[in-house]
Amino acid sequence: MDTRGMKTYAGRFWLLLLMMAANTVWAGIASPIESIGNNVYSLTVKANNKFTRDTQKLKDQALELATQFCTKDGKRLKVVALTEDKALLVVGSYSQATLTFKALAPGDPELAPQAATALGKPVVPASPVTEQLFADISRLDEMRKKGLLTDAEFESEKKKVLDRSK
Repeated sequence: MDTRGMKTYAGRFWLLLLMMAANTVWAGIASPIESIGNNVYSLTVKANNKFTRDTQKLKDQALELATQFCTKDGKRLKVVALTEDKALLVVGSYSQATLTFKALAPGDPELAPQAATALGKPVVPASPVTEQLFADISRLDEMRKKGLLTDAEFESEKKKVLDRSK
């Protein structure tokens, strides 16, 4: 291979390295935060190059900007929606993440369920009846596991417990 061919490969290597660096280092370009009304705001962070497909970085940047926006006014962030759009590598628009959020006062009741959520779904507190049902069925299951009840007896007793709860 001649030196000209080596230069071509070296140039391609550096170009590829630069593109990979652009994907990992450059974040996105954030739109201005727009008010939708009732303390609800929207923010879009768009990749600044065609090679950025890691929308997690864009989502993280959107969350960070929204948190800063809320904090400067003494408010707390509550995420309403966080969507992503991964662009195709060659055609279409750039990848982007859009965050819709609320800026709420620290004592706002809407924030309470957010602290007690798992994966964005509100946790419904168990009622005393539900807790008692669980305890009764668990006790019956333990008795079955120890051999004190047969499977048929367990099912029969479990049905009685469930029927009592109705």
